[in-house]
Amino acid sequence: MKIFISADMEGATGVVNVAQTDHREKEYAFGCTMMSHDVNAVIRGALDAGADSVLVNDSHWRMINIDIAGLGFGERVCLLSGSPKALTMMEGFETADAAFFVGYHAKAGTGKAIIDHTISGQVIYSITLNGKELGETGLNAAVCAQRGIPLALVTGDAAVCAEASELLGEGLVTACVKKAHGREAAECLLPETSAEVLKEAAGEAVRRARGGKSPVMDIGDGSFDLRVAFHNSKQCDRAAILPGVERLDGRAVRVTGTDMTNMMRQAMSLISLAGS
Repeated sequence: MKIFISADMEGATGVVNVAQTDHREKEYAFGCTMMSHDVNAVIRGALDAGADSVLVNDSHWRMINIDIAGLGFGERVCLLSGSPKALTMMEGFETADAAFFVGYHAKAGTGKAIIDHTISGQVIYSITLNGKELGETGLNAAVCAQRGIPLALVTGDAAVCAEASELLGEGLVTACVKKAHGREAAECLLPETSAEVLKEAAGEAVRRARGGKSPVMDIGDGSFDLRVAFHNSKQCDRAAILPGVERLDGRAVRVTGTDMTNMMRQAMSLISLAGS
């Protein structure tokens, strides 16, 4: 069984402040340490439960956060590092038997959620797919779903675990490492405790995936209407330049299609252009 891990930082153990996720800040070193801590715990749990191989896609910001020297699992584990990547957070997922989203965060506008945002906090107000507002968890799960790949595990704070469970149902395994009191304050498990929680959750996720019990997100009939609302009209002005993009109003655009992978590539392109 091949496991694909998309690893973000905001949902990692102990991370509560934007400065801990920003490479320009001195606190960033802590964020990198805890992101690697969580990824290592999940890998250990997956391998112990019988996974044959694990591909980790470093998915936060510049995507060079995880210290490869700290991944001591031999040839069964590979790290996909750096950017740009055509599928950003989902690069390399296509051949996996199951996906894990590690260190994820809740969508923009979620209350009591650590560093809630969707893709880019400075650019995106909201994203909807076929009329339902989604964050990174839902959008990336939809990419998996079109290939029939189940989402077996989501880790992060209580808010993202609840968001993921609502989207995927009871078959999804979640691992909560902190409970937010606000956008930048949370009750956090200590690293030694969260390591055990994450390891156990990863093992259970592998067992469910092997037994065909991990959920594939319901994406309907395979036709997609993806709408992106920006924080201001200037951002929308930039995004609307791209061919195939329909402008809906002052700050929102729409793209449609039947290939979710290509639509995500479109969405990431227009988000990048809007934030330029």
